[in-house]
Amino acid sequence: MKNMELLWEYQEAELALEKQKRELANTPTRKKLVQLKNVITASQKVLAEIENSSLVKQNLISELESKNRELVADIDDLAKDMGYYTECDDEELDQKEIEEFIKNCEKVNEQAASVKKKLTSVKAELEENEKQIREQFARMKTAKLKYDELRARYDQEMKASGGATGEMEKAIAVLEQKLDPAVVKEYKRIKGIRQNPVAILNDNRCGGCMMQLPSKVTTDVAGSDAPVKCENCGRILILK
Repeated sequence: MKNMELLWEYQEAELALEKQKRELANTPTRKKLVQLKNVITASQKVLAEIENSSLVKQNLISELESKNRELVADIDDLAKDMGYYTECDDEELDQKEIEEFIKNCEKVNEQAASVKKKLTSVKAELEENEKQIREQFARMKTAKLKYDELRARYDQEMKASGGATGEMEKAIAVLEQKLDPAVVKEYKRIKGIRQNPVAILNDNRCGGCMMQLPSKVTTDVAGSDAPVKCENCGRILILK
């Protein structure tokens, strides 16, 4: 029975340590740290999307500027042709050729106007992207400063509570040394599937799964210092 009583004490110590660690992981400072980290991560994602969008726009601007230069050259050539036609006598001009020339002039000018309009629009969008990038960097900088400040505070809290946690871990290690290694091994195996591997047997009922067990189980538990397990949930049973 002594071995089983120690095992119960061992479990209680482990559960207390787990509770302590959960509480430390959910302090107000820790929660704020997580929130700020999420803000920074979200900002980084948005920033990457804006930067990719800016790169696409920069490439588009390069293409439009190249097209605009071509159209400007075409317009210059048309202007030269216009000079030629104005110097010709009416008898020398072909009406159909003149009409085609005029249509070509209109077409090139429309294309040039369209390209310039598109170029102006894309440049405005790129300026807006650059503004958003600056805003995201400012937001991230503010969040990072707050994060670093909270991180320092959290580290101090962890340092302050680390002594208590360390003492609990030492106490658990001492108890484990007193237990039969085979019992500890079985306990840890059950721990892999049950939060509390040890349950109190009360009135022939398992305190873990609440299953009613044969009265013989109580007799076995009372007369043995080896683990007796619940036939339903597999927990190690003890009497208290």
